[in-house]
Amino acid sequence: MKYTTLLSLMIIVLMAFSSCEKCIPDCDLVPAKIIRYDCDRVIFQLLTNTAIGDPDWQDVQTGQRYSNVVSYHNTCEIAKLTNGEKQTLYVNFIEPDMDPIVGDCYRCQAISQAPPQTKVHLKTISTSACEVAPRIGM
Repeated sequence: MKYTTLLSLMIIVLMAFSSCEKCIPDCDLVPAKIIRYDCDRVIFQLLTNTAIGDPDWQDVQTGQRYSNVVSYHNTCEIAKLTNGEKQTLYVNFIEPDMDPIVGDCYRCQAISQAPPQTKVHLKTISTSACEVAPRIGM
């Protein structure tokens, strides 16, 4: 009886240490929730504890305040993955950048309403975190 209990306990411990979660490689993609699409940029809230974007940004269209907000200047690229919907994407960026970035789609003549100051260059954009999914790589 003791042998069966010990064997059962060992199997449970072995299963706990060999869960599938540990089989997934570390991922460097950051969840980025789309707050707003402007004509010339997409505005994201980065869902990470690392302070990267504007720390206290207010969306003038809704009055809501957000932290860790950045903008990306290629709405066409994002629209390929989201069909214009507000959703969470998973991104890897090179460095925050204060210079304007020109997207590879149409040029917008409209002026964005109070965009965040922090702009980013995205290296990878994915619809899912760390899984094989549609990705756009720079």
